[in-house]
Amino acid sequence: MANAVETSPQNSTQIPATSRWFGTVTSPKTMSSADCENAASALLSLSSSRAAAWKGTYTGWNFETNGDIWPGDILAISTASAGITANLVVRSIQIDAACSFPQMNKYVIQFANDWADALAIKTSSTVPVDTWLPQQPQTVEPLGSLLTLTASSISSTVIQISAGVTPPSGGGFEVRRRDWSFGPGTDSNLVLRSPVSNFTIPREAAMEQYYIRMYDASTPPNYSRFSSAIFVNVPL
Repeated sequence: MANAVETSPQNSTQIPATSRWFGTVTSPKTMSSADCENAASALLSLSSSRAAAWKGTYTGWNFETNGDIWPGDILAISTASAGITANLVVRSIQIDAACSFPQMNKYVIQFANDWADALAIKTSSTVPVDTWLPQQPQTVEPLGSLLTLTASSISSTVIQISAGVTPPSGGGFEVRRRDWSFGPGTDSNLVLRSPVSNFTIPREAAMEQYYIRMYDASTPPNYSRFSSAIFVNVPL
C-alpha cells in the first residue's frame, strides 16, 4: 500500500502552501482499500499536528510519582512556551538506585509519539514501481458504488441493465470493457455513457465482461469508488 500525504500550514501566509510525503505503509498489512484510507488518514492527522513529532527524555525521582512507570504508559505533556499539549507513549525507562534508605530511585524516561518513533504503523520512504498514484489529491468524496445494479435481461443482441439508483443531475452511468481509466478523454475501452438508470449494452460476443460506475456533472466528473461488474456467458 502506498500513501501520498499532503499537509498545509495553518495561520501562515509566508510559507509555501503544501508539504508532501510519499511512502509505503509496510506494517500492519492491509486487507482492503478502506485499510489503506485509514492508514493514510492516521498519517495525515499525525503529520498535520504541531505535536506530530515529539520525542524526548524526562528525568525524575520516585517520590515525584504515585507508582511505577512502565513502557507503554501514556504521559500527558504540556509546554506553555510552545502552546502544545500532547499524550506521548513511554518507550523505555532506566532506573538508578541512588539510596536504599530512604529509598530513592532516579527514573530516566524516554518518550515519543508515533510519528517521531513509529510504534503502531511502520513506514518506508520507497514506493513500489507498479503502484498507481493519483495525479492530484482527492478533494471530494467519491460517489456511492452501484450495489443494486442488475442485468435485468439478456438476449442474443443486448444486455438490459438496471442501475437501481437515480443518476446525479447532469451525470449518468459509464460502461467500460476494463476496470480502468474511468473519465472523459480515454475512450479506447469505452462502451457507452447513459444519462438514465435503465439502459442496454449491445452484445458483441458469447463471453463478455463490462464495468460500470456512476458519475456526476462536476469538472472533472466525480465517479463511484468501485465498479460494478457484469459477466456474461450466453450464446449469441
